[in-house]
Amino acid sequence: MKKIINIIICVLLPQFMQAQSISYAQFMQAVVEKNTSYLAEKYNIDIALANLQAAKVFNDPELSVDYGNNQDWYMQMGQSLEVGLSYDLDVSGVRKARIQAAKSEKEVTEASVAAYLSSLRLEAAQAWAEAWKLHKDCEVLSANVADMVQVAQSDSIRLAVGDVGRTDATQSRLEAQTLQGELIALEAEYSNALLALSFLCGGQTITGLEGDELPKMASNYKEEELYKLAEANRADLKAAELSQTLSENNLKLVKATRGMELNLNVGYSYNTEVRNEIAPAPKFNGLSVGFSIPLKFSSLNKGEKIAAQQQVFQSQKYYEAACMQVHMEAAQAYTALLAAQKVMLKYDESLLKDARDIVDSRKIGYQNGESSLLELLTAQQTYRDVMQGYYEACSNLYQCQVQMQYAVGIQQ
Repeated sequence: MKKIINIIICVLLPQFMQAQSISYAQFMQAVVEKNTSYLAEKYNIDIALANLQAAKVFNDPELSVDYGNNQDWYMQMGQSLEVGLSYDLDVSGVRKARIQAAKSEKEVTEASVAAYLSSLRLEAAQAWAEAWKLHKDCEVLSANVADMVQVAQSDSIRLAVGDVGRTDATQSRLEAQTLQGELIALEAEYSNALLALSFLCGGQTITGLEGDELPKMASNYKEEELYKLAEANRADLKAAELSQTLSENNLKLVKATRGMELNLNVGYSYNTEVRNEIAPAPKFNGLSVGFSIPLKFSSLNKGEKIAAQQQVFQSQKYYEAACMQVHMEAAQAYTALLAAQKVMLKYDESLLKDARDIVDSRKIGYQNGESSLLELLTAQQTYRDVMQGYYEACSNLYQCQVQMQYAVGIQQ
């Protein structure tokens, strides 16, 4: 029995320890270290490094062995053995061009992976903000449900002693039940948001969020500096710029492969004695050195070269489009950030306190018979609207700040 208990503890304890609330810093770290899609994307860098290593290979020499028999068994004309070694000389710089193209490919891959991580961090931060807002909405609605349940219970007692009418007692009970249904639906939405966070950090079980406030983000940006920051820091723009270099290096590689080729060959031959009575000859050794130049009539077809040239022009247009895209995103993010800051200024501590005080006042007034149930319900609805609006503004401001950082290429 003790052994079974130990096994159960060993199996369940790691899961219990994993299924804990998580802080923002822990979540973002898990996203970087455990996100499956990002881990798969990082393999592209290893592949590019392997391709770079493969591009450094030299041409292989060729070894040839030939045997000759000049009817030695019938006419005694002798036998021969020839051994040759040939090597293609890289006179057109194909290897160098191939290495440069592979280096450019690696740099583009690294920039693309960095851009992917930046987009992933943006998605993760926004998902965290959405989950945080739902968590706060659940807290507000839960407190509202508790208030209405208390009011309904109080009305049930007051109905028995005749201090309140049956209609008000029934309505307060129905309102409490309705709010409980809304809370169940909202909690399910919050659970789905936690599942989305779990997916982003590689399947780690998340049961809640640590911290009552969203992380603080820098909000001071100067409009005239946005474009310069974006052009200097955006990884996707860097990838588009490096793609131009890659296209140019691919064009150089195509030109190099169409250039002149030179094959150097060295041979050694051994010939046996010719014992034919008409034309006798002694045995001898021979040495040959030569070269061959392929006649590259295939170079008359310029299709591959034209395609490489068009890719250079295409990459230039892609870069121009990427620049305009970055400028537009920076401008849009800046506009959205200013609007979010203005909305946030409308919510201050006094506004939130007043909304709560009105609910408490209406609740006491209803219990004392000074306010109607409708006034209490209206005050509670106003309080929910104010608090949900406040948390919506907090979440939106944070997402705009993160979007602004992404737009100018600054990691949060």
